[in-house]
Amino acid sequence: MIELENSLARRMVRWGLYPFSWTILLLGFHLIWSDGIDPRTVWAASIGFLFLLYAFIEWRFPYEQRWSMSWKSFWSDLKFVAMNGLTIGIVTAVLALMTISISQDGNGPATDWPPALQLLACLMIFEAVNYSIHRAMHDLKGRFGKVLWAVHAAHHLPPRLYLVMHAVFHPINGVLVQVLAIMLPIWLMGYQQNIVVMFLMINGMHGLISHFNVDVRMGWANYIFIGTETHRYHHSADVNEAKNFGATLSIYDQLFGTFVYRPGVSPNALGVDAEAGMPAYERTFDVLLLPFKR
Repeated sequence: MIELENSLARRMVRWGLYPFSWTILLLGFHLIWSDGIDPRTVWAASIGFLFLLYAFIEWRFPYEQRWSMSWKSFWSDLKFVAMNGLTIGIVTAVLALMTISISQDGNGPATDWPPALQLLACLMIFEAVNYSIHRAMHDLKGRFGKVLWAVHAAHHLPPRLYLVMHAVFHPINGVLVQVLAIMLPIWLMGYQQNIVVMFLMINGMHGLISHFNVDVRMGWANYIFIGTETHRYHHSADVNEAKNFGATLSIYDQLFGTFVYRPGVSPNALGVDAEAGMPAYERTFDVLLLPFKR
């Protein structure tokens, strides 16, 4: 009986969690446009609720036990969060709030566009810039390419993939993405504040669910958005399949031939190939110093 209940619950999570997540976002969108609630409150409440829900589900129904968070990996994560605290915890949130605040009095070419067109443009421009930066961090050759990879490598060193992993990255990486891919385009385009919050909610949900150690299936939506099934391959230790450079949309991956989607099939191993000569994930200081070493 217990096994039957667990099986039913897993099926509900597998096919129902992603639509439910969008239901939460759509409810938030309604509150933003209809009830006059501060959009910053809606953003924080929606993403906070989803994080807690995902954390419980990941603990209860892990997809791959070998990728689950252990006490050892948790302490390694904690060291990263402590070392990067201002960037990961505070600065990222502050930059997001600044982005919302900037948009409050923003004025630009998109200001008078219909809301749906503004949201589409916001997503497409962010993803174009983010895809370019992210792919350059992996594929660009030469000295500058090596520096970019050193900035990004911290996010790929753990041989696991779980919810908290979303918050493990180098401070420089976080600032580059926040400023170049999010804040600058929003400031230049002049989107309405409500549109910016909706974009950040969509981006935040996909950022969480893409690092999820749970069997979540998105079906046809994988050809539009980045989720668990596609981003899992981005963290593969096999560089030939470690593609899917999109953060929220998978459209540019399909356009430029970097889209990998194998339903129901997992990568053999995650992390970075041992022959790459990178420091172990647990050596936090060495990892943080990577961009500053010759």
